[in-house]
Amino acid sequence: MNIRPSSANASRPDRPLLTALAAAVAALAAMGIAQAPTSARAQSTTLPEVQVTKAAIPDFEFDWGRNGVFCSTCNFGTGNARLVFSEVGGSNPGRGRMWVGRVDFQTGAFVPADGRGVLVDTNVAPATDFGNGPEWVAWNGNSEIVYTKYTSATDWTPQTAVLGRARMREGAWSAGAIPNSAGRASPAGSLDRSDTDPRIHHVSSVKGSVYVRRLASAGTEQLLPISELTDGNARRWVPGTRKIIFQGKVPGSEARLKDQIFTYDTANGRLEQLTFDDVGKLGAVMWRAPEFGNEYVFITMPQGRKSIRVYRQIAGVDGVKRWTVIKTIATPAALPYVWSPEAFVHNGRSYVFFQVSASSKFWDLGVPTHIAMSGIDPLRQDFRMLTNDSTKPRVRLDPEYFITAKGPYIYYNRLVPDTGQGPVNDGVWRVDTRLGPPVR
Repeated sequence: MNIRPSSANASRPDRPLLTALAAAVAALAAMGIAQAPTSARAQSTTLPEVQVTKAAIPDFEFDWGRNGVFCSTCNFGTGNARLVFSEVGGSNPGRGRMWVGRVDFQTGAFVPADGRGVLVDTNVAPATDFGNGPEWVAWNGNSEIVYTKYTSATDWTPQTAVLGRARMREGAWSAGAIPNSAGRASPAGSLDRSDTDPRIHHVSSVKGSVYVRRLASAGTEQLLPISELTDGNARRWVPGTRKIIFQGKVPGSEARLKDQIFTYDTANGRLEQLTFDDVGKLGAVMWRAPEFGNEYVFITMPQGRKSIRVYRQIAGVDGVKRWTVIKTIATPAALPYVWSPEAFVHNGRSYVFFQVSASSKFWDLGVPTHIAMSGIDPLRQDFRMLTNDSTKPRVRLDPEYFITAKGPYIYYNRLVPDTGQGPVNDGVWRVDTRLGPPVR
C-alpha cells in the first residue's frame, strides 16, 4: 500500500482501519484463522467474486508486473509478477515475518496460494504499526523492497524502529537495516523502472517530520520543509518526477478540516498548491492520463468522502493553466461513502477504483462494503459496481490492481462483518474489471 489518504481525525493513514484489521487477524491467528461460513448459492445476477486464498494477507503490495507487462527474466530470473507483505499475527513465529510470493500472470492466482513463498526478513513492522507496510522500489529495471523493521525481537516501539531494505544478490534476497535510520518509519519508494537514482520518502517513527533519501546513498537523509503542512499523512510520489503529492494545511491558515492538495519537488525545493476552494481534501493520486495526451491528472476525495474529484490543468480566459475539476465521480445513494481510491491505466484509458460503504466511518468493520470503479473521461458516465452480493454481507477493503494476461483484476481483503465478537477472516478475493486483455 502506498501511503493512503488519511482522515482529519486519523493519527496515521488508514491506521484505525488497519488497527482493527490487525486485531481481527491476530485473533484469527490465535484461533487457527477462522473462516467465513458457507452461505446459499448467490443469485445469477450477482457479480462474481473469486477467492484467491483463504489465508489472511493484509496490506499486500504488487511488483511492477501489475501494470500488464510480464517479464519472466527480470529480477535475476524471479520475474516481476510478485507480491510482498508482512504478517500481522500476534503469536510467534508468524509475527513480523516478511514474505515475497508470486502472481501467476496468466490466471491471477497467488503462488503459493497463501503468498508465503520466500521469507525475506523478520521483525518487520506490519502496516498497522506505522500506517504502511513493505513497498517496492524500482531501480534500473530491478525491484527492491523498503519497509519498517525493529532492532529488537521483543521490544517493538517507535524508539526501536528503523528503515529496512531488501534486494536480490545473485538470485537470493539480502535484507537488513538502512544505516542511520533509527527512529524512522513508513518508507515509500519511487516506481519508475528506468530510474537510475531512485528515492524514498519516510517519516519519523513518532511522526511529525518527513524526509527523503537517495538509495545510492541511503544512509543520508534530507529533512523536507513540508512536515508542518502534512503531519506525515497522505504522501505519494508523482510518477516520472521527483515530486511528492500530498494533502496539507495551507501555510498560515488555522482552519480545521480544510486541507488542500500540494506538490513538493524534492529536486529543486518548489512547493506548489494545486487546490484552493473552501472544501477540505483527503489524499491524492497523480499520474499521466493517455486520454489527455499523457498530461498529468490527479484525484482526491472532498471532505465528507461522498465523491471523487478528477483534476486536470486547463487554461482560463487569461491563458493561465489552473488545476480544474473535469469530472466528479458520484457514489450510489445506498453506499455514499468512498475510501481507498487508486488509479491504473489500461489500453489507453485511466480507471479509478475504490471502496464504497453505507458508513461514514472508514474504519467501521461492522458494515458491509463493496468495490466500484469509474473512468475519468468527463464525457462518459461509466461508474459501475464490481461487487454487489447482498446475500453474503462482507467487508471489502484495501483494493489493489493487477493487470493479468486476461485483463485488470482488483484484489482485496474480505471479512465477515463484526457483530460484537470481532470480524472473521474471509481471505483475499478478486474481481474481473471486464476491461479485456492488454492490447500490444
